[in-house]
Amino acid sequence: MRCDARRFGGDWCRLAIGAVVLAIAAGAVAAGAGPRHRKAAQAVPPDAEGRHLFLKLWPVGEASPTGGDGLGPLYNEGSCVACHHVGGLGGAGLNDRNVKLLVASGKVADQVNNVFQGELTDLHPGFRGGTSVVLHKHGTTRAVEERLREIGSYTAIRTPDATTALRTTERNTPPLFGAGLIDGILDRALLDASAHRDEAFPEVKGRVSRLGDGRIGRFGWKGQVATLDDFVRAACANELGLELPGRHQASLTPAKEFDPKALKPDMEDREVRLLFGFVRSLPRPGFRVPAEVAMLRSAPGKVDPVRGRAVFDRIGCATCHAPKLGEVDGLYSDLLLHDLGARLVDAGTYYGDSSPAPAPPGVLASGPAAAGEWRTPPLWGVASSAPYLHDGRAATLSEAIGLHGGEAEATASRYAALPRAEQQSLLAFLHSLQAPPRDAAPVRPAPRPPEPPARRPRTAAFITGFPF
Repeated sequence: MRCDARRFGGDWCRLAIGAVVLAIAAGAVAAGAGPRHRKAAQAVPPDAEGRHLFLKLWPVGEASPTGGDGLGPLYNEGSCVACHHVGGLGGAGLNDRNVKLLVASGKVADQVNNVFQGELTDLHPGFRGGTSVVLHKHGTTRAVEERLREIGSYTAIRTPDATTALRTTERNTPPLFGAGLIDGILDRALLDASAHRDEAFPEVKGRVSRLGDGRIGRFGWKGQVATLDDFVRAACANELGLELPGRHQASLTPAKEFDPKALKPDMEDREVRLLFGFVRSLPRPGFRVPAEVAMLRSAPGKVDPVRGRAVFDRIGCATCHAPKLGEVDGLYSDLLLHDLGARLVDAGTYYGDSSPAPAPPGVLASGPAAAGEWRTPPLWGVASSAPYLHDGRAATLSEAIGLHGGEAEATASRYAALPRAEQQSLLAFLHSLQAPPRDAAPVRPAPRPPEPPARRPRTAAFITGFPF
């Protein structure tokens, strides 16, 4: 197996190689043992199997028991941990792991300079599902690589009225710590949060992201994914190009030429459930004061993370970054959509559901996120998940706060006006929201109760990893 350090980086790559070596060794032992020992060697705990799948480096053309061909034809990285590794296994990703989106806007059907003929879907079939698609970094053949480069060259094309027809944007990898607990938060908790208004901060509104099938979004920068299971399956299909039962891999094949019967799954449904189970069990972050912050408690000005938490509440940060949501404490998010102003406007939608939905009886209408709206990212573990904001443009927490506008502009202004000692105390509090330690116990969240039947079921076919 070749480990490309340029693409994948050293730390997690060593983990992946170690996992492969262990798997080969276990297979060799099982092959050379008697029936009783072989049976014992095959009795791998589900947690270990799920962890192995998270670490697995998927080769191109690897035959699987289900008949699949492994990585691709389109993919961004070769394993889950390649993107989710900052702060520990399952963490965030650096900017070199950002996902690039190709976003169409304006009069996309009337391009100048004969950039492309016919429908926008001739450029990329993923445009059947909306106005943005993942522009993958890698392909498994030279022809696919050339086609990706060709599509990538069609960015920043302008129409005669100077509106952007095609542009690129990016999404930074979110951490997955405690994702199982987020998955278990009841709809009622989000609806209650959206109905609550803090009189001290009337500019903060907040609303749920209701998807096309009536479910409420909890995951994704735009809140466009309802469940962790959906998130894991979408990532496997889009980031790794794996064919899954009920979820097709990303492809550049036009729908008219697509034959789903010709595709064999790369993972059995049991393996997908094991991977989901591992992600669901990732430990929750906690509050731990770093040594360098603790030293400042006795310094002039008395920088103190506990005092910083009080400042966090006082200036309005906790209005969106709520310390508790439902039964989950220490989350620091309401998981709602908030308008963050012109500087953070970005219409691109990562994979997921972006179709509008009718509101159930008695519930305020709510659709997918607008260009300036973003789901409040949980702050637990934020000290270990730089860079910040949806595209990783902020290198520091202070910079990220300063870029908040819209509903959060008044809070950002209050932060900027704080005495330096109070600013530093607030930042010390945020830097105490650390990723879980390496020996943290996995969480075992109870499954969320079944949601009520959707009002309007969708019949989308996933041809290229995007809903058509």
